[in-house]
Amino acid sequence: MAAAQPVPPGVLSLAFTTVAELALAVSVSVLNVSLPSPTAPSPALRLNGYSLVPTSTEEVTSFYGQWTYLPGAPSLIQGRQHFDVVDPRTGTATGDFDALVSRGDGYNYTALLVTSADGTNVGTGAGQVPPVGSLIATFKLGLIGWSYSDMPTPSGDVISFKVLTPLGAIRIPMTFSAARGIADHTVDNRPVRLTSGYSIAPADPSGETITATSGILPFFTAIQGSQVFTISDPSGDPVGNFEGVFTTTTDILGTYTQAILVTSNDGTNVGTDVGQVPPVGSVYNVVYSGADTNYVLYSSLPSPSGDVVSVQQVSPGKVQSSPRTFLDASAAPSTQPLAVPGGYRFVLASPLQPTGINGLPPREVQYQGYQQFDIYDAAGSRVGSFDADVMTQRDLLGIRSEALLVTGVTDGTAGTGVGEVPPVGSVFNVVSFGRSGFGTFQSVMPGRFRDVKSFRLVTPLGKVPLFRARTAIADRADVSFFDPFTSVSAAV
Repeated sequence: MAAAQPVPPGVLSLAFTTVAELALAVSVSVLNVSLPSPTAPSPALRLNGYSLVPTSTEEVTSFYGQWTYLPGAPSLIQGRQHFDVVDPRTGTATGDFDALVSRGDGYNYTALLVTSADGTNVGTGAGQVPPVGSLIATFKLGLIGWSYSDMPTPSGDVISFKVLTPLGAIRIPMTFSAARGIADHTVDNRPVRLTSGYSIAPADPSGETITATSGILPFFTAIQGSQVFTISDPSGDPVGNFEGVFTTTTDILGTYTQAILVTSNDGTNVGTDVGQVPPVGSVYNVVYSGADTNYVLYSSLPSPSGDVVSVQQVSPGKVQSSPRTFLDASAAPSTQPLAVPGGYRFVLASPLQPTGINGLPPREVQYQGYQQFDIYDAAGSRVGSFDADVMTQRDLLGIRSEALLVTGVTDGTAGTGVGEVPPVGSVFNVVSFGRSGFGTFQSVMPGRFRDVKSFRLVTPLGKVPLFRARTAIADRADVSFFDPFTSVSAAV
């Protein structure tokens, strides 16, 4: 009898990092137990001594839940906003730009990805408008923190990293370019080379739509978007197209990845065989180690006869297939109601509209999207309904997290009391530790002047309250929430 093939070392090392991610998730859940509503203001940003001042309402478009593994970031709010570059001495604006925004909910991190500028006074100098494709980030912990910026120019990126202290900023040399490939549209152009000889690449190298950014700069960054992809045979001839959402990541240690989720196709030549267009719900993920020729390739393709899942390690002249696939990223999402304290249940009222894919399958997979819910009380009576941003994560240990951000109340009375529908801006995080019956439940609901917060331990015998508070909020950020079901942003 032939000996069983070992799991390739690159796949094993990726799987083992689950332990570190699990420790991080537990730490974040404990330290950020008093999670605020995403309507709390974010810290101010500065670039080359000038202030970056928001001049429009932030439109929240997506988010990551509290229990999120890297390269996504825990409790991260994503959106878009307009900014002025302002001279702090005179208050005069020297230019303006649009940006994708990502900010920590409960921790002072903010990052901007510049998507358009006014076309005048654009450059990397003090008081100039940062070029399209620039990444600018600030993290603060009390009186200390750091700032990072990476601005593209024809002669190379201008990168800055500073440690912020009460005595001033300390500049530290850094060469890591988190913005590489954004301005010139190459951030997602690396072909996914399948071991069959076929490959997946953008149909239009400049046709991507970047929708969000995540990560914690300057340690790692993730660029999210949508794109039409072409599948080509070993000779380079196209055999079909599909639409998908993608995320590319890169970190300061030199690891870079790309994940793709198939969201639609034309229905022609669709299947799981070599040379066919992958079905809707298929997931591809490539983790590169130092070079394009060394990578772990993951794929999961849904099929009525059983999903086709593959994990392979590729190096020059060698392909190793893993006997263990660890995770089916294309498994059908759960349709079970979400149980919340008080006997209430959030029941799915629409299928998921996927908008984002992240994670590092076969370790874990993360989905973002939009969905609608009905609310029922303990007696089974319908209380109302709401629209939500949703984020789910499943890992190879069987741990599942679900996060909801209420973007619109469509029926019932909005409020934080008994029998009311959670108001816009409410966040719910539910974590289930496999089939053990244990997990956690965390929520925050914004009232007019206070956030109503709750954290509970879930056990097979019931939910144990560990934390509950009503936290006064001195100021609410100017925030709206994109809701595709109404095509109107619901302002808080």
